Amino acid sequence: MRLSIVIMASGYGKRYGSNKLLEEFRGRPLFSYALETAARSDADSITVVTRFREIEQEIHSKYPKDMFRVVKNYHPERGISESLRLGLEAEEESDGCCFMVCDQPLLKTETVDLLFNNFRKNQNHIYLCGDGLRRGNPVLFPKEFFPELLQLRGDSGGKQIIKKYPDRVSEVLVRDKTELYDIDSVEDKQKLLS
Repeated sequence: MRLSIVIMASGYGKRYGSNKLLEEFRGRPLFSYALETAARSDADSITVVTRFREIEQEIHSKYPKDMFRVVKNYHPERGISESLRLGLEAEEESDGCCFMVCDQPLLKTETVDLLFNNFRKNQNHIYLCGDGLRRGNPVLFPKEFFPELLQLRGDSGGKQIIKKYPDRVSEVLVRDKTELYDIDSVEDKQKLLS
């Protein structure tokens, strides 16, 4: 069984007001937390979809050459669906693909591996993280959903698929709900730092 991660790192950061992925969080660029979490996971392959030279440079300078595949997103204006498509096309041989965002610095590798472990037991479900009240990223999709994910357009990600197949969705509970917090604004960042 081949399990992969696609890290989506092409966003504009409109609500943040600048490129939040390059912003510093606890002394490191925000995007670096997602790279580290994925690198430590049980994933068989990792693809990073980005348009930022800084992210590519970090990958090439800090990680083994074959750990990450970098795919350039030349059309970020097409929304999340473009990153999904590019990532899936790079990981089409996978049996399951876990989509991660780059603005959840407190996400733990153990949580990603828990998604993988659940998937290994039952490959018929979509696995996502939650705390019992709120659901969020990352999300792991079985291969059978890849064609539908590839048909998505605009800024709507996998949520459409999740809504379409509620009986096929399993929530993996996180131990600490701050793992699900993402940074969409400067206020969000300050809240996580306090």
